Amino acid sequence: MSELKNIFLTIVTENQTKKIKAEKLSELLQSELGNDWEILTIEKYHKFDNSYKIELKTTLIENRTDKVNHLAISLTDKLLSPWLLYYDKDESFIELIYNKDENAKIRKIEFNVIKWGHLQITKQ
Repeated sequence: MSELKNIFLTIVTENQTKKIKAEKLSELLQSELGNDWEILTIEKYHKFDNSYKIELKTTLIENRTDKVNHLAISLTDKLLSPWLLYYDKDESFIELIYNKDENAKIRKIEFNVIKWGHLQITKQ
């Protein structure tokens, strides 16, 4: 039996003083990830100066956790790399964390403003 699974992606930007720039980035992220991704929120992120937090979500039906995990890795790698991987053996799901550093591989120049990312998979 197939299960509904949610994939949440949270992005924190840097060097963005206007919300319109975060909105354009969120649209580009949505375009890169696929039209089935919904932009949930775009709001000022007060932990860092000139930062915004973008939250996106998609839902899929899949009974094979390995396929969901592979999809998550493939999607995040389309944006940036490397991502740290955390595996929850009890739930058989992964979480991915991105922290920008000097070794980051940025797939599109527009993604250079991404400071931090978090992808999480949950059951619905």
